[in-house]
Amino acid sequence: MKKLTIGLALTAISTFSMAAQECSIEFSKSAPNIRYTFNDNGTIKDKVTGLTWMRCPLGQTWNAAQNSCTGKPTGMFWQAALSEVQSINDSESHSLHQFAGKEKWRMPNIKELVSLAEYSCRTPALNAKAFNGAYTSRTIDGDVTAYVWSNNHFPESSNIMVFDTRNAETYAYEMTSAKLSVLLVAEEQNVE
Repeated sequence: MKKLTIGLALTAISTFSMAAQECSIEFSKSAPNIRYTFNDNGTIKDKVTGLTWMRCPLGQTWNAAQNSCTGKPTGMFWQAALSEVQSINDSESHSLHQFAGKEKWRMPNIKELVSLAEYSCRTPALNAKAFNGAYTSRTIDGDVTAYVWSNNHFPESSNIMVFDTRNAETYAYEMTSAKLSVLLVAEEQNVE
């Protein structure tokens, strides 16, 4: 009985450790905390690019008390993601309309997504403080919400560039092949 208990305990420990972000101390940070302005409203501002990002993908909610995203990302086909962004921007009844005071949110291009990469870490390969609780999926049981749609469309094809948050790689996905996650970005608004 002791062997079974110890075996179950080791299994539980190894399963728990698999869920944690893994970082190398041998590499300098490519997206350190000082790069971002952390806002309690569920956004971060990237001081390098000037872009403001939602800290959670669509479907998750920012919990300011826990400083973490809660819930699960909503997987969407690419066209549905574009429609959702339009609804966020146009429909005053949408829960994310003018989120954090931003009038216009959009899907990022692939270069903007890659700019978030924390190359010294994986699972996720993102700044853990900036995106705490987001993208913890290891693509188990067909859940591919660790992949993020970009707005980059290949001409004369139905392939879209996606960003894999687990290891900061990019891929081309057919726009109706999988329900991937959506992370939104906003640009600095000119105040007149």
